[in-house]
Amino acid sequence: MNDPGASRLLSGCARFRWGLPDPIEPPVSSMSLLPFRPSCSLQATVQNRVVFGYEVSPDQVTPFLPEKLVPVERNGTACVSLVGGELTRMRVFGVVSLGLRRVPTVELQVHVHPAGAPEKEGTWTVQAHTPRRLVAWGAQALYGERVEITSMQPIRREPADHVEVTYRFDWKGREQRVRARGEPSPVTPSPNAHAHSLLGPNWRFSTARDGTLLRTYIDRSAVPICRVQEHHVTMQWSAAYGEIGELLQDQSPFHVLLSLRSPVALHWPART
Repeated sequence: MNDPGASRLLSGCARFRWGLPDPIEPPVSSMSLLPFRPSCSLQATVQNRVVFGYEVSPDQVTPFLPEKLVPVERNGTACVSLVGGELTRMRVFGVVSLGLRRVPTVELQVHVHPAGAPEKEGTWTVQAHTPRRLVAWGAQALYGERVEITSMQPIRREPADHVEVTYRFDWKGREQRVRARGEPSPVTPSPNAHAHSLLGPNWRFSTARDGTLLRTYIDRSAVPICRVQEHHVTMQWSAAYGEIGELLQDQSPFHVLLSLRSPVALHWPART
């Protein structure tokens, strides 16, 4: 491998995996360079984000969580979210790759916090799917995320009276599909609305290869949402998401959100 940008990227990943304190410099390559924040490994705009929130018993999901994590509880229930979105305008170490202009993903998340620290509310990913091999590799290597590669088709339609977002992906020979249709003009949720807890957790939790719990801070800003008029989920839950997925079989989401555009920035993961 003779490309200097690729060499520095691999060197940076190696330093992270072995816990060395050296800071990772932005790579230099033939790709376009943009200003970046040294504390962040990834900056992007998430477009066409759909969130389907499901209520389950905390006792049902707790056995599947990594050690030190517990589910967020509200009114005696825990929350599991199915989330679809497209990462656009991605900057990895300040570098924009022409091959990663749009990265669709669909993932199942449990809303969690570290035991004894409810203020650090975030999500733990049960399983994510994406068609981009490089993105899957980076999520696994840097963040310890569970990511599978599969074909995926994101669709956005905008007739005069609504906006509709659909994500289709194939898994084990079956098509999985989520769709949300909302009003074309977005509105800002009220400060105490439940939408904020579904759209804006500021932490992602994952597990390193040695079993250590990792936490990653996410910079998000409050974004307007489109009022959802109707939605549809066709999912082979157990095939796509295992035993946690089975908990959602024949369930309807208690809340569905549609956000057309929101900037995010992921900081470097830290061991807890």
